[in-house]
Amino acid sequence: MNGPVEYIPTTLNAIRVDTVVGCDLYLQNCVNNEVRYVLYCSGTSVVKSDKIEDLQKHQIKRLFIRKEDQKIYLKYIESSLIHIINDDRVDIKEKAYIVYDVAKNIMVDVFEDPRSGEQVARSKNWVSNTIDFVMKSKGAYSNMINMISHDYYTYTHSVNVSVLGLLFAKYLGFDGNEMQAFGTGLLLHDVGKTQVDPDIINKKERLNDAEFAMIKMHVELGADILKQTGCVDSASFFPIMQHHEKYSGKGYPNGLKGDAIHKYGKMACIIDVYDALTTKRSYADARKPFPALKIMNDEMTGSFDEKYFKDFILFLGSGGERQYQKSKKKFPMSV
Repeated sequence: MNGPVEYIPTTLNAIRVDTVVGCDLYLQNCVNNEVRYVLYCSGTSVVKSDKIEDLQKHQIKRLFIRKEDQKIYLKYIESSLIHIINDDRVDIKEKAYIVYDVAKNIMVDVFEDPRSGEQVARSKNWVSNTIDFVMKSKGAYSNMINMISHDYYTYTHSVNVSVLGLLFAKYLGFDGNEMQAFGTGLLLHDVGKTQVDPDIINKKERLNDAEFAMIKMHVELGADILKQTGCVDSASFFPIMQHHEKYSGKGYPNGLKGDAIHKYGKMACIIDVYDALTTKRSYADARKPFPALKIMNDEMTGSFDEKYFKDFILFLGSGGERQYQKSKKKFPMSV
């Protein structure tokens, strides 16, 4: 027997005039303290401007969809993401929710079909739109940081790492092309885990040597899959291939050392570890930012490029803006 239908809110300003949403839209009514949902527009109907204007006239800011239709709705939102980002009527917090939820939806599809050029193209387009958001929107840092999930799933980790990476790249003064290559590589960095037994990925106990060898294969497996799509730019492979390389040379898959690691790889390593420590895993609870950075500093000596690690600490403490130009040179490694 099916349970009661669940409804979730959507912002009216995300609905574009003369488009077909693809799922039914509802109005919420409260009658005698009982909440009811009334069909407003069917998923196959074109949303006309007079309908939107009528809602705006009555100061209705939200419509509702059935929870089971969320994936359809997010695919619709994805198609007009750039318009939403540049719409001053949409609150910045709402924009951050939309940007993050669209990315999660894309990554679920990427992990279901990693060999699809279409999914890679969607990933690249999301990165492009998110760059636009973080570069133009005051308050993008705090709102996107607040979106980051603290429950670990491979797809949310991928989104978290890309969001952090784009904000960090902005802080460091990367140009748009660098941010595009870096952010795309981060979003797709764990695609190879689709080829690894989920029981190994989710194992609570310490991995044995054979299991760890399997986990390590995800880097090259992912790179091979993405190369076959022919849709990933060469610079995006640096974070994909090097996010487990350690500055000391003790990383994998190639044991690169020091400046043999590209800057995207050095930064990806830091962000990947930080997000893993600050999200709840099958084998460990989420740490707060300061304890996570302390673990990285005290227990992972030699893993990270010192300059980028210092920059990352300053970035997290700065609200995403460069405020420490004079003090940065004197900043100690300890946190």
